[in-house]
Amino acid sequence: MLETHAEQQHSLFTLAQALEAGFTRPRIRRKLESGEWIEVEPRVYGVALSGPLTWRARLHALVLSTSGVASHRGAAALHKLPPPPDEHELTVVRSARTRSTAWAHTTGALDAIDVAVAYGIPTTAPARTLIDLAGVLEPDEFEAVLDLAIVTRVVLPVRLRARARALWTPRRSGCPVVLRLLDDRDATVLGSRNVWEARVLRLIRAASLPNPQVNARVRVGGRTRSLDFAWTREKVAVEFDGFVPHSSRRVFDDDRERQNELVDDGWLVFRLTKTALGRDARVALRPIERALAKRLLDGTPALQIATN
Repeated sequence: MLETHAEQQHSLFTLAQALEAGFTRPRIRRKLESGEWIEVEPRVYGVALSGPLTWRARLHALVLSTSGVASHRGAAALHKLPPPPDEHELTVVRSARTRSTAWAHTTGALDAIDVAVAYGIPTTAPARTLIDLAGVLEPDEFEAVLDLAIVTRVVLPVRLRARARALWTPRRSGCPVVLRLLDDRDATVLGSRNVWEARVLRLIRAASLPNPQVNARVRVGGRTRSLDFAWTREKVAVEFDGFVPHSSRRVFDDDRERQNELVDDGWLVFRLTKTALGRDARVALRPIERALAKRLLDGTPALQIATN
């Protein structure tokens, strides 16, 4: 029985589970004294291993010790958003016996819809995790997490919006942040294929530029070509380099031939890399902004600028 608990709990088990399996307190004490078992958290044990516990096992030990759920940054890591933090956080339903710690957030209640299980660990559901993070992360950091959650379909925007409205209280500062950012993201951004695409679209909108067509199909050189971003009337295009590696020499050569055909047809083609966007996305976008402004001033009919 104890082995079953350990298999489901990252090689961990609680005092109550050991007693239920027939171990007496003196026997448990002897196993701890001999080093056969280790106490990972109060009343949470594991079989002594040769290497350190994984971050998920350490987080699970905290959950088992407090009867709480993983939340905030740790929960986000379980949902494959940011990498795991150095210090984990939990959310515990408030009671007279709740321990006050730096890593335990307390709440009056935690609805079933706000709880999930990831890697066998009770955790806040994706929507609740994002609402919690919105109240503690810096704005730019949270926007990146939000874009990643939406692009990778970890959470549906409609579900996130509904939970933010349902959980709204004056003390939960993440709710208005989430609602405001969802309102700022139009259908083009919400339908992005990757987090970098979403980031560029967000910056384009912040600069009051016309929305481009995403994955646009244009006719040049007698063939239909696909462009990552395109302002077709202004003939300005943006291509992402390095996000998906070229699979063959043929694809590499075809990409160059396509660019030559676009230039011959009067297109301006800009190329963005993950490195440039990560270093300073606004600087990377400035030449594109200038090219669009110049073509608009030269008399090319303007596109309608997106509104909420």
